[in-house]
Amino acid sequence: MNIPRWRKVFGNISFWIGLFLVVHLIGIWHPPTEAAHSWRQATGLMVARNYFEGNTSFFYPTVNETNGGSGIIGMEFPLLYYLQGKLSLLFGFHPGIGRMLNVLISTIGLGYFYALLLRFTSKKGAFYATLLLGISSYFMYSRKVMPDTAALAVYIIGSYYFFEALRYGKWKDILRALGGLSLGILLKISVLPLVAVGVFAYVYFRNKPKKAWVLLLPWIAVVPALVWYFVWNPYLAVTYGNWYNTGGTFLEGARIFSNEPFTFLNHLIFHPFFSYFAFILVIFGSWKVVRAEVDIAVRIAVPFFLLLFLAYALKSGEIFLTHEYYILPLVPVLAICGAYALVEFRKFAPVVMVLISVEAVANQAHDFRYNSGEAYKEELSSLSDQFIPKNALVAINGNSNPLELYFLNRKGWNLSNEAMTDLDFLQQIKQRGCRYIVVNRHSSSHKFDGVCVFQNQHYSIYRW
Repeated sequence: MNIPRWRKVFGNISFWIGLFLVVHLIGIWHPPTEAAHSWRQATGLMVARNYFEGNTSFFYPTVNETNGGSGIIGMEFPLLYYLQGKLSLLFGFHPGIGRMLNVLISTIGLGYFYALLLRFTSKKGAFYATLLLGISSYFMYSRKVMPDTAALAVYIIGSYYFFEALRYGKWKDILRALGGLSLGILLKISVLPLVAVGVFAYVYFRNKPKKAWVLLLPWIAVVPALVWYFVWNPYLAVTYGNWYNTGGTFLEGARIFSNEPFTFLNHLIFHPFFSYFAFILVIFGSWKVVRAEVDIAVRIAVPFFLLLFLAYALKSGEIFLTHEYYILPLVPVLAICGAYALVEFRKFAPVVMVLISVEAVANQAHDFRYNSGEAYKEELSSLSDQFIPKNALVAINGNSNPLELYFLNRKGWNLSNEAMTDLDFLQQIKQRGCRYIVVNRHSSSHKFDGVCVFQNQHYSIYRW
């Protein structure tokens, strides 16, 4: 049977993974001014630039939002920021380097996701699951200077080698598995619920040939993350005085979710794929999975995963509801359920896949456009070089978003508009060494008693 060339191309997962990479190169050098989570990228870029400038060592990630202190903070394992800082020694510091690192790792993760699923499902099932993951929220966050999709990708890579090691017991696979599983959780502890892969493996291989002791790897891999997030980071917070998010109690999280049930539901329904069509597909696929006689390993591992994910969501509380990327660890599981439904659709599956892809990508496309409305903030880099000494402490009314402090490339305070009018507070930060005030005139018209060294339609700069 002669298969048309176009069908060979579009039916090859390598084509779609390659397209995923190419599309993400669009705007890869844009500054981090896009609408979704510019603040989160700015924080990571500050850490990367401090590594680049040699202001700190690896275990002491440092931001410019110092509030008069050192700026050393507790955060996720900063390997990607460290790599960006060191690569910048060769190419010059640019946010595009951080974006590229995330895109490359996330793309490789898609390939490993497909290869991993081929072990346990049909070629079509693995194909559709990989496509669904590629157009999910994983799509948008893969090009941001954030570790979330990279962490997920690395954990998937570690899982692939875990099953290799479980079957054959080769040391190279054991080391790759332990490294990938450990690093995945280190990069972002939100990946932790995926440790359910260990439960799946234990049950699935109960009567199959295996190297039994390898089953310990997913659990051993958790230890470095526990040390980093629950020992080292709290130590940095206590020692250097910066806030560290340890989440709330499970009861507090449950109370928040019960008070905002529609926000919680919409978060679960829309944000995994930015598509309502995809949600309907996942519901249908989940129903088919429940009715089908799937392996008992799935029936045990999935509830275990969901329990861990719920615990993680409750622990995160309000932050879970307001941050789309917190949903990412759930997305691969939903993609597998959706793929199960698509396989059932047979010849109609491509049409459904196209409809979902159009909706999902269209709802994320805005993040790839250059944000001209925020472009004026980029001028802060040249303004600070002209009017603010490199070692001077500054304050700016960034209103909780550190993006402008990042562009200034100066250390100091990121204040609200209200704080900028509090004379007692301003006197306090002046005593702590603040010598320059930068006012974003789009959000505040307040004037200061100091010497105005610069002013245009966007910013005023005062020297005390």
